[in-house]
Amino acid sequence: MKIKLIFSTETKDTEQWTDLPFIPRVNEWINVVDILKKEELVQVWQSAQSWSGTRGTVQSVEYRYDDQGFFVEIYVWCED
Repeated sequence: MKIKLIFSTETKDTEQWTDLPFIPRVNEWINVVDILKKEELVQVWQSAQSWSGTRGTVQSVEYRYDDQGFFVEIYVWCED
């Protein structure tokens, strides 16, 4: 199932489409370093006010539908 990850900071939201072997739960930590490329990670890190750059907290998990079918939308909070 395709997953839309939205990495959110105080100033900016960054979207990333991926396939994960699991669906994380709300309030779980997710290892952002394993998902994003180095350039994408730096972009999120620069928009954060205070973030270690390694993990984020899952804020919401929503199931959505578009023209291509169902997908999961996950908001990941990237601030410490």
